Amino acid sequence: MSNALLLVTNWHVVTGLDPANPSKLSGAIPHYMKLTLRSKRGGISEMSLPLYDDELKPRWDQHPEGSSVDLALYPLDPVLEDHFHVLDVSDAIRGKKLEETVAKDVFIIGYPFLHTDLQNQFGPETPYYLPIWKRGSIATEPGSRLGNRILLIDSLSRPGMSGAPVVIAQEEAVLRTTDPETKALFRAQEAGTIGDLDFISKLDMSTMSSAHEMRFSLLGVYSGVIGNSRLEQVALGKCWHRDVLIETIIRHVPGEMPYHGPIDEPAYLRYLKKFPRGKLRLLDVDGNVVIEVENRH
Repeated sequence: MSNALLLVTNWHVVTGLDPANPSKLSGAIPHYMKLTLRSKRGGISEMSLPLYDDELKPRWDQHPEGSSVDLALYPLDPVLEDHFHVLDVSDAIRGKKLEETVAKDVFIIGYPFLHTDLQNQFGPETPYYLPIWKRGSIATEPGSRLGNRILLIDSLSRPGMSGAPVVIAQEEAVLRTTDPETKALFRAQEAGTIGDLDFISKLDMSTMSSAHEMRFSLLGVYSGVIGNSRLEQVALGKCWHRDVLIETIIRHVPGEMPYHGPIDEPAYLRYLKKFPRGKLRLLDVDGNVVIEVENRH
């Protein structure tokens, strides 16, 4: 999946099935996902993604072990990056990793509310498209993951956070400066054009001030609560470690619905026909085409 743009979520989100008991159908099978995206033109756009093609085959990818790994990847066209802000998970995976220890602070960054819920309560101008940062902490030993894949998160969670990134949070001391010469010196060090000893000899500490800022590191992907009772469910959540996400990206296989499938109905087929083959169309609220570009696939 080199240079691919992937939407990361949970297997249970795209299938509507319980991974622990996928043969049991407890509700309707979802046919599509809706995304809310921040446009680089300054607006907010909503996008519909069909979960099945016109032959009713799943459009997502998953881990080779299927529902045993509650992760799903939905391939998107890279052209979307030209028009919308996206979080590059691969950069987050490759970036600096903070130490994983029991009781360390984490944040689950998700969207547990319908935008209408927030707008009805706080008014139509409510920025519903901004995520909720739900605080928690690592509740199990990171070196002894459950099933070699899962960490439990101690957090008063709520429905709707599935598929959210879980990030470790750590406050760190940093040095800051507003002095142009000192800034240039740091840029030279980062570029490797000045040696360490030369850097130290030229650094004027009187131009520096100490401060604290939060550092974040991707821990994994949240997939809901553990337990059956309401009290159990609000206490602990599951986090699929980033190593499992990397494994899923590398070893992905086409998605499957082993026990159930969507209903072959004319309404869904009409819905699929709205998606132009080989093109990306951005529509305004009245359904008029604002942008039409060729897909890169």
